[in-house]
Amino acid sequence: MKRLGRRILSAVPAVALVGVCATTLLVQDACILAQPSGELPRIPESRPTIIRASAVPATSAVLTRWPVDSTFLIPVELADPNIDFRYVSFIDYNPLTGDGLVEEPRQSVYEVSNSSSNTVGRTRTLTIVIPEPAPDRCHTIEVVVALHLASDSDLTGDPKLRHTPLAPGGDIATWFYNPNGDLGACPSLDAGIDSGIDAEAGKAQ
Repeated sequence: MKRLGRRILSAVPAVALVGVCATTLLVQDACILAQPSGELPRIPESRPTIIRASAVPATSAVLTRWPVDSTFLIPVELADPNIDFRYVSFIDYNPLTGDGLVEEPRQSVYEVSNSSSNTVGRTRTLTIVIPEPAPDRCHTIEVVVALHLASDSDLTGDPKLRHTPLAPGGDIATWFYNPNGDLGACPSLDAGIDSGIDAEAGKAQ
């Protein structure tokens, strides 16, 4: 009897210990379930990039005929396809005076409908109408895209700022238009204009 009693008494702490462990696990699980889920990490801002090889009309040759309906199609690749960005077009832009604006900068937004969308994957296609300039000489057509333009928050009214992307940068597509097909008479581009943008200064490389 004494041995049996000792066995029963020695088993009690073990059962109690198992119960404590089980209770602890339940409490821990409850704590884990009670914690709110954290926000998904945000994609860092990255400059929009024009896919020149898919632009219509092509940027690789002199335009001898103006596009039908004066429409330019510019596919833009985005790190985050849901973001908005700015775009603006110029004809014969003068970097010294800022002249050549076709239309005030506009906003491209992500559009979703039951039948169509302006964004496929990470590419958003801009449809821009640019009026035909006089076919008397060569003209330079430019479309600038950027998350932010220097003119967005500027109060000085400096027209050059509409051509200047801010960090994280922007991109630019360029066409030359001359019915004669001659590139020699085209105005030269500013040496600083390129597809790359200095993200620190917001100036073209």
